[in-house]
Amino acid sequence: MTRYDETTPQVWRVPMRDTISPSVQVVAPRGGYIVPAAHAEAVGAKLRQHGIDFRTVASSKEHPLQTFRAGKSTPAAQPVEGHQRLQVSGQWQEEKRTVPAGSLFVPIAQPRARLAMTLLEPQAPDSLLQWGWFNNQFERKEYMEDYVAEQVARQMLDADPELRSEFERRLRDEPAFAADPAARLDFFYRRHSAWDERYQLYPVMRSDVSAF
Repeated sequence: MTRYDETTPQVWRVPMRDTISPSVQVVAPRGGYIVPAAHAEAVGAKLRQHGIDFRTVASSKEHPLQTFRAGKSTPAAQPVEGHQRLQVSGQWQEEKRTVPAGSLFVPIAQPRARLAMTLLEPQAPDSLLQWGWFNNQFERKEYMEDYVAEQVARQMLDADPELRSEFERRLRDEPAFAADPAARLDFFYRRHSAWDERYQLYPVMRSDVSAF
């Protein structure tokens, strides 16, 4: 138990902290967020729970969008409230993606825009991603056996002089890469058609237009 000696007064000087400095700042998309059809039911229920406006995409079509691919994803050491939390680092980039029918469009032009960003921005500390809703996207499931990868690597080196040049440059300039057999084989696997390009890709996308 903590006990205080009331006969010996003390003066505690506590610093006043009345300013919040954000560790991450994100500019909102001009149009809104796209939740793919595969996640529409679960995420839609959460959006309705918070009173966030959204609508269902009627037809499948390719659009210029922004996608977020994690350069690093780190699961929490312990689960919290039944969730395995996840932290990611990465950035949004422009690319064309097909938006399937049945996907959800969450417009940014609505009263609860900041709440929508809190839930859907991947680096927000209380986002659905960081509460473990999309952990499946960041689990590596496909791989290439080492003996296969080595044979494939030799074939790729023989067929592509530019690839050989890049590989030799990394061997020369990056000692950690040169000393890591797994990293060297992964260099080729990531450039092979067997590579799962959706690994580490956050399924929710952003759009600068609202025509969905």
